[in-house]
Amino acid sequence: MQERGIALLSVMVTLVLAGLAVLASARAGLLYEMVAGHRSDRLRTHAMAEALLLDAEADILGRHGDAPCQPSAAGSQRTASGFIGCRERGTASVAAAPYFPQDTEEFDEVRSLLQVGAAVPCRDGICAPASLHALASTAALPEALGARLGQFTRPSDGAGSATSMRGRYWVEIFLFHGEGTAPTSLQQVLPDPARPFVYRITALAEGHKPGTQVVLRSLFVPYPRSQLQ
Repeated sequence: MQERGIALLSVMVTLVLAGLAVLASARAGLLYEMVAGHRSDRLRTHAMAEALLLDAEADILGRHGDAPCQPSAAGSQRTASGFIGCRERGTASVAAAPYFPQDTEEFDEVRSLLQVGAAVPCRDGICAPASLHALASTAALPEALGARLGQFTRPSDGAGSATSMRGRYWVEIFLFHGEGTAPTSLQQVLPDPARPFVYRITALAEGHKPGTQVVLRSLFVPYPRSQLQ
């Protein structure tokens, strides 16, 4: 009887150890899936933020790839009437909408449209802050004031992408005044004096998992002096 009791105890211990091993393996597998899932979500979110940066640059240039955002019926390389770049300006309903300026006079108009001095001088993803630090925090811009992926750079088909709704960008316009202080090595990347604008782009993308967020920032000079030579 004693031997049977010992054998039964051994079997029970073996079963318990086997059960613990299976449980540990299952937990390890679950943990791996969670880590892999979060990593995959973060990679997708980072790619989304990069796409937003490129979309913002296209918005500034008024071109999507090799063609205008809004091509004219008169020619595929011409912008349609009523548009400045990717932004509509030809109707009364959008007369107060901001756009990306092509000269200093238009810059002053855009600043006026955005009501410089307001708490958040932004609309439709275009901002004219009073200083470099005014919008330094990404929390300073309400979501509704940003621009979604493809919102202005692609023709509207009436159907919004669920993915694009999880990210937005905004572009701060700054007038460049520091020509005399720039080192020689940077002279070629300074903006064209006729269009002396430097743009700071912020892209904010949110993943599908709670807490996944990627923020990327870049400086963009669309018309550097090197292109004039």
